[in-house]
Amino acid sequence: MATTYTYPDAYLVTFCTEDRETRALADVALFSEQLPSGQVFSADWIERLTIVQTYILACMENQADNEDLFTAKLKTYRTQLQILLPQAMADAAATAGTTGGFGLFSIPLERA
Repeated sequence: MATTYTYPDAYLVTFCTEDRETRALADVALFSEQLPSGQVFSADWIERLTIVQTYILACMENQADNEDLFTAKLKTYRTQLQILLPQAMADAAATAGTTGGFGLFSIPLERA
């Protein structure tokens, strides 16, 4: 059976198996548990995060030493995930109509 998503990294594409993609999707589901109630990742963000997480899993499971290409790619994709995850969370908040994790509160102000 084939993977759901298309993997543009020509070197890692052969290492992006259905099993790794399934585990990456499970990891993305865990990431989404960090979102406040009512917020969800869009399908686009789920795809982006899953692709990067699949690359991370492939690199972790295939690296042989600290100097190989898998190690270099692992560092790159971990950095990319650190950038994408907050963006995905911000998008989920914006889509839900909130500006932050706490929502909007209004407090009436009165002059003394």
